[in-house]
Amino acid sequence: MIKKTIALFVCCFSFHCLALDTMESVMQRMKPQTAVKTSYQETRYMGLFDDDWQGSGFLYAATPDTMLKQQLKPDVELMAAVGRQLTYHKPATEVYHQLQLDESNAMMSSLVAFKAMLTGNLVTLRQRYTLKFISAESSWTLEMIAKEHEPDEEPIKIIMQGLTEQAANKMTVELPDGDRSLYVLSQPQQGDSIKQAMLDLMQSLNRH
Repeated sequence: MIKKTIALFVCCFSFHCLALDTMESVMQRMKPQTAVKTSYQETRYMGLFDDDWQGSGFLYAATPDTMLKQQLKPDVELMAAVGRQLTYHKPATEVYHQLQLDESNAMMSSLVAFKAMLTGNLVTLRQRYTLKFISAESSWTLEMIAKEHEPDEEPIKIIMQGLTEQAANKMTVELPDGDRSLYVLSQPQQGDSIKQAMLDLMQSLNRH
């Protein structure tokens, strides 16, 4: 009986260890097979303003290097990052921009990291950030600190969190000026209908 109890304990302990997430398993889970869609709730904490800014919408991602943000509230906005090109459109004010991603800009640098996470691009994250992965019994955390930053500024810090064996459900972006954004994310959905919806949004954006 004692031997059976010890064997059962060893078996359960081994299974528990194997079940813990790794940085590679999390990134593989985030990587889309075709295209993924995730709903988000965003809160921006800005030191110069008394009230926090809140927005919501959907995030789309497709390999190898495409991310699209469809903001629905408070105003409709579309933003796509494909490779190093960024396209933005706000229909209500007829604002339209198309420019190259400037990774020396703090906001754009965090966008590059965001895109890399949504497409499961661990190579890019390792190039630009010092990574610290923490795996616990029921959750995991990936802390990222930008390697390049101005000498008189704090580096960009990004914290991504999720439940064990699931994709990220929360992400915090801390900028050098002290502003902070919190994203609460749903679990990603995949499929041909998601891919088609993303293609339709991209075409709408490019037809402007």
